[in-house]
Amino acid sequence: MLRGVDPQQIALVRTSFAAATVRPGALTRAFYERLFAAAPELRSLFTSDPEVQARKLAAELEAIVERLDCVGDLVARTRELGSRHAGYGARPAHYEVVGEALLGALEAVLGRAFTAEVAGAWRYAYNLVAEAMLQGAATTVSSGRIGVDAGLP
Repeated sequence: MLRGVDPQQIALVRTSFAAATVRPGALTRAFYERLFAAAPELRSLFTSDPEVQARKLAAELEAIVERLDCVGDLVARTRELGSRHAGYGARPAHYEVVGEALLGALEAVLGRAFTAEVAGAWRYAYNLVAEAMLQGAATTVSSGRIGVDAGLP
């Protein structure tokens, strides 16, 4: 069962996200470096131009961070995103490596500001989002829409 993020966690995520995005592109570069180092096989799932993909990631992260206090909107948006990702070939096991890459990127960009408390808030928020995305992916898989109409462009 999905439950919301408490106000203190929301504040930690929003404040740290704002700090991490002061240098445009630093967070997304750090994320992709970590992701592809940990799971090079995932590179084939990212068919967009790397700059385009980085902008999409930054926009999606911003949208998620903005919706942390409205769990209904957040879950609806991320379920749809999970459905699209399933259409691209993302699998449930990928979400763990993506989460670790995101946390590692945040730590690299934020340095000492990435405290245990900040890490915990991000981990909780990411797990909420990943759970919703997995629900969306499961719906896509069970409906047989993969490769047919799973929100692919």
